[in-house]
Amino acid sequence: MTSICTEMRFATCACLLAAGILLTACGGGSGGSSQSTGTEAVFTAAASPAVAAALPAGSKTVVNDLGDTIVLEKAYLVLANLNMESVCTGNSFYVSIEWLLDRLVPAAQAHTVATPTSTGVPIVVNLLAADNVTVDLGRTSPPTGDYCGLTISLAAADDDAENLPTGAGEPDMIGKSLYLEGTQNGTPFTFSISAALIERKLLFNAPMTLTAANRHAAATIAIHYDTWFQGVDPAALNDTDLNNPASNQLLQNITASLHQS
Repeated sequence: MTSICTEMRFATCACLLAAGILLTACGGGSGGSSQSTGTEAVFTAAASPAVAAALPAGSKTVVNDLGDTIVLEKAYLVLANLNMESVCTGNSFYVSIEWLLDRLVPAAQAHTVATPTSTGVPIVVNLLAADNVTVDLGRTSPPTGDYCGLTISLAAADDDAENLPTGAGEPDMIGKSLYLEGTQNGTPFTFSISAALIERKLLFNAPMTLTAANRHAAATIAIHYDTWFQGVDPAALNDTDLNNPASNQLLQNITASLHQS
């Protein structure tokens, strides 16, 4: 009888010990890491005219400052990665945007890896979707704290990119960061590149603050496509020479067109 009782006590202790381990693993008790968990920052993008009236899905018509009427029949831009920034001082955010955009990264970038503060997955944004209708850019789970802005990478899509266009007549966006097809005063043009544009440093309108009591935040990136052709003659675009004046100006305009809505 004593032996049986001893074994029962041993079994009971073993069960209690196992339960204690499970409780600890699930966060029971007064200890635990101070690292943030359960936060979520959600990012979206939307075609959003800066000046022109909002348009439904389909071809988009803009008139530039040179008097050209430009009709976009296809327009895809790849937002390759969004990285949340907690320090937005110094040249990285406050230098002139024109100086930043003077240079282009000449080669496509590889797929990046998501981190607690970056999305990592390239998203193909169709600028011919209805204006002001958002597309999901991904979400992060950052440590609690204050975030002042984003670094947005504009680079080529890979085969893991989301929202790749499909169907007859659609471009193959794998290996491309930008594709445009349309007319200038009735004359067709196309422009397609695989180069990575200079990163867009974008300050939030107000700091994004995540705390133990406020674990969710969101931001939408507006893409003002109606500014893309300001100072640009589409007939002069050259997708093999990105430093020619028309191509360079277009790419500068595209990068500068990203704003928080």
